[in-house]
Amino acid sequence: MDKTATVNPLCAFLLKVGSFTGKRRESEGAEWLPWFRGEPEADSSTALVPKLYREKLKVGELLHEEQELRIDFKRWATQMPVEHHPENHWEWYFLMQYHGVPTRLLDWTDGALVALYFAVRDRDVEQEQRERRKRGDAVVYMLDPWWLNRRVYKKARSKKLSEYSGVALPDWPHAKPYLPERELDSEDLKAGLLPLAIDPYHVSRRAAAQRSRFTVLGRGKKSLFSLLHAKRAGLQAIRIRESEISAVQLHLRISGISETTIFLDFDALGKDLTFWWTLRCREARR
Repeated sequence: MDKTATVNPLCAFLLKVGSFTGKRRESEGAEWLPWFRGEPEADSSTALVPKLYREKLKVGELLHEEQELRIDFKRWATQMPVEHHPENHWEWYFLMQYHGVPTRLLDWTDGALVALYFAVRDRDVEQEQRERRKRGDAVVYMLDPWWLNRRVYKKARSKKLSEYSGVALPDWPHAKPYLPERELDSEDLKAGLLPLAIDPYHVSRRAAAQRSRFTVLGRGKKSLFSLLHAKRAGLQAIRIRESEISAVQLHLRISGISETTIFLDFDALGKDLTFWWTLRCREARR
């Protein structure tokens, strides 16, 4: 009997991550970190598109809708208990994103396995096959945020702005055009087509657990995806084959990456326990 262990499906994934990060880290230095984003369907028409921009409306119309959402969210949320009360317009905007409100923000993380978990967490391949749903491969995108922001900073003609480098912070002048301080000015967004890589305030424990990072889009609805095949691209994709998704889900949990560690609440604990219960039931039926 061959007792050789089956190759862990995470190994090939981590090798690709290492290949992407190795040379960049050498050239950029210790402060540089790659970002990752997991999506459940590699061939989705909304790949790398934030929730606000997935509707087939003109940008001006969507920015008007965002304006209304920002006003309503702040109006209602002031009555609700929060871990950290937002202190500025960016904190309010990040809080909106964390709670599922459509924004121009796209979630990233600096944890490769966290992104991989998000790519596969909602996939039940066995059930999809029974229901004849063809969702195909999952995907994890890898981003060099410094590479992205260099493209944004090059457009800044001011000598003062040219001194900035790396990932933007919310109080940097580069960030100002991407989010008007007054909600009523949202329709007059001054940001250009390129997205900006920005470090969020961690206004919730969930954000810290997920090692949250963001790109915020300007007036270009699909500008980030268009960079995927750019020359010397700092944006690449790793496909997770549909046939490997179930194994990846299991090995992630064995490696300590689970709903509970990422979401830190009772709902997450319930989902974790349900995963193991479902797995045991399936194995018992075989």
